[in-house]
Amino acid sequence: MKTNLKIIFVAAIMLFLNTLSFAGEYSLSDREKEFLVNLSRQTLYWYLKDGTIPSIDQNILTESTKSNKSCFVTLEKKNIGLRGCMGVFGSREPLYKNVIDRTVAAATKDPRFSPVTYDELKDIKLEVSVLTEPTNLSFDSPEDLLNKLQPLKDGVIITTKYGSSTYLPQVWAQLPDKKEFLSNLCVKHGAPANYWQTNWKDITVQTYNAIVFGEEVYGRIVIGKKGAIVGEKGAYLLGAVKPLKEGLYFGGYKANKGTKLMPGAIVSADSDIIEQ
Repeated sequence: MKTNLKIIFVAAIMLFLNTLSFAGEYSLSDREKEFLVNLSRQTLYWYLKDGTIPSIDQNILTESTKSNKSCFVTLEKKNIGLRGCMGVFGSREPLYKNVIDRTVAAATKDPRFSPVTYDELKDIKLEVSVLTEPTNLSFDSPEDLLNKLQPLKDGVIITTKYGSSTYLPQVWAQLPDKKEFLSNLCVKHGAPANYWQTNWKDITVQTYNAIVFGEEVYGRIVIGKKGAIVGEKGAYLLGAVKPLKEGLYFGGYKANKGTKLMPGAIVSADSDIIEQ
């Protein structure tokens, strides 16, 4: 019963995070989120396969996806959990470029993990977090700091003499207790767990918000640069970065044997395809 309650709690948190916008200043439509998720998946698939990244048609970009926004990309592996997470703050690059760059970084540069391999892709799903810029949080005691933190809403950066580290807002799902959250955040960059209490005058705390969205299933397959043909068992088309026929981004239909699939089309993991 406790496990079920935890699943429900986490699902409720993610639903809440998916509805957030930056206080009316910035938002992403469902189609823009889908575009960015598909872009991240295509980048991940192509980069691990042959070291290349997608070339983006500027005509399909919206103002929101071209805005200079910071982001994190998180990779999760089936039955294991976190497999890589890398981000950027204070970006002067367009969001879509940051999604590409951070996807590659999450797969290959997270110092906590060995690089993700191409063979692992069938067990990977990804998540994108688009961020506001961090702002300093003022407080006059450890208790005041605890009172000012907003679980589920605040991403938090702590900087101490040992370094700095951050947790995205969705980490509250795993660490809902504020004291535990801050202690783990200190340990993450090598500070003593209670440093935020014992040396609170010597630390800097910043908070930020995020729009969080990602894949619901593991192992979506991206068609390579030469396209593919659907095999005997058929394929289920889920989407693409470039618009599919009639401008469709989302896919969501069965492709029968012999159907030609465009480069960059995204299909379900159980699809039967023959790459060209």
